[in-house]
Amino acid sequence: QYKTMDIRKRFVPSNIDFEIHRYGEWILLMIGEGVLSLLIVATTESSDYYIITTIGVLTMIFIQILTFESAPSHSEGHALWRSYLSGMSFSMLNQLLSMSLIIMGLSYKVFLLNVLKEDEDSAYDGKTRALAPSSDINKSVAAAFYAGSLFVVLVSLELTTLTHTGLKETFNNMCRRDGGSTRLYWPVVVMNLLKLGLTLFALTLWVWTADPDVLSICGFTIVLSLTVTRVLNFFFVHQIALIDEAAARVTERFLSAGTTRHDDSDVTPHSKRHNSIDDLTGGINSSFDGIIVADLNGVISTVNETARQLFGYETKEEIIGKNLSILCGGSDGKRHDGYVKAFKKKLLDDPSCVSNNKVLGQQRMLHASRADGTEFPCVIGIKLVSNNKMIAGYIRDMTGVLSTEKKRVSVAMRINEAVDRVCDDHAYDAIIATDRGGKIQKVNAVAVTEFGYESKDELVGMNLSVLMHGVIDHPEFLLDSHGKQRVISITRKDGSEMNCIVATRNIKGTPIVASYIRNLASVQRSLATNI
Repeated sequence: QYKTMDIRKRFVPSNIDFEIHRYGEWILLMIGEGVLSLLIVATTESSDYYIITTIGVLTMIFIQILTFESAPSHSEGHALWRSYLSGMSFSMLNQLLSMSLIIMGLSYKVFLLNVLKEDEDSAYDGKTRALAPSSDINKSVAAAFYAGSLFVVLVSLELTTLTHTGLKETFNNMCRRDGGSTRLYWPVVVMNLLKLGLTLFALTLWVWTADPDVLSICGFTIVLSLTVTRVLNFFFVHQIALIDEAAARVTERFLSAGTTRHDDSDVTPHSKRHNSIDDLTGGINSSFDGIIVADLNGVISTVNETARQLFGYETKEEIIGKNLSILCGGSDGKRHDGYVKAFKKKLLDDPSCVSNNKVLGQQRMLHASRADGTEFPCVIGIKLVSNNKMIAGYIRDMTGVLSTEKKRVSVAMRINEAVDRVCDDHAYDAIIATDRGGKIQKVNAVAVTEFGYESKDELVGMNLSVLMHGVIDHPEFLLDSHGKQRVISITRKDGSEMNCIVATRNIKGTPIVASYIRNLASVQRSLATNI
């Protein structure tokens, strides 16, 4: 009976994606009402009128940008998908945002009406009969309404972002792990403090001035500044993390594998075949790596053709005789000469330090500087040659490799984040995330309990066919079931079976399929209670 009936007649879940879309349209409508409030007031030939109107429209445009920035890039990260509490908080904040946008639009309208009244009063000559006077609207009251509504708009947008990310992730973004300890990540902390300061300043605007022009300009400046902080905050939180992780992966790969060569004339950072400059120059020009030789003072004496091309110089003579610091990027360029002098002093004082030196024979990831001033990431290996009187550096450009690795890391992180958001332990349903072949990638706590397993690890790595018979023989069940619900028999760990409602959806932008499973018996009990 349950396998053939249309489950939608008995149980209809919320269409979350549709709700997300409708919430977005509603907020855009409220922003449009704010702009309309600026356009339905009679015009006047006054600079104040045009300043308030132009700045007001621009402010609403940037509020719209902040609204978009407050939403996640994929619906899987939306508050309505995270949990019941997040969804309710998001809904209430949207109502609060809507009301404050309406009040903010009315405040602009009051500003314009006051400007219009002042122009009419100044044009009245006292002889002609004036129309019935309009009621005065106190400037201080209008300023308080404007400052209060702007404050509520900004707070609502910030709290809306919080409902999507959660308190834990927000706090983690402001911290960085350094070994076993946790320290504040000051760029993000400063951005958040700046946002707090700007928001509080918006609340107190009416205290400082009641002039409509100044209020409008200050409000626009605050909204624009918050937009900039959003961009900077995203860069500090996400981009640097991606670059650091990609660089760490590439460096680890090259340190473990070493730099290999395909012929005997080539040189590697770990090679012990070259003990003199004469030996080194035998293979220097055929090397795939850029090779630079300098004395212990850091003065360059030899470069190969690869190094010349790598650093963008027209001739080798432009490099030879110069200090190594001209090739170093970032802060290393200013400090490099000091590093070389310290190394030389240590070498002269204790020649045995070569064997346990942390730099020699190792490879490091750093940034190098080209002739035109641009920088590029590279892996560099250093060793002593010519009886420990010269330094040879082997440089490999990592631009392409790092870009590819960074993209791969970014994709992997996006998939992991999407899976983490979907498999919410606080959800009512059992949730299982699988790849397109049915291999389980992650489950939530409800799935573990519902199916009688001890831990999530027991389910991860298994094929979904262990729970749902026939999936492994018919993988198109997963691929073709997006947005559909079916009644399927699920097998528990102890071998017993239960009928469940299974809704499947593809996670956008990933190769992951999420299955939402609810015990049909609980649905029947709920229906019976309501009846």
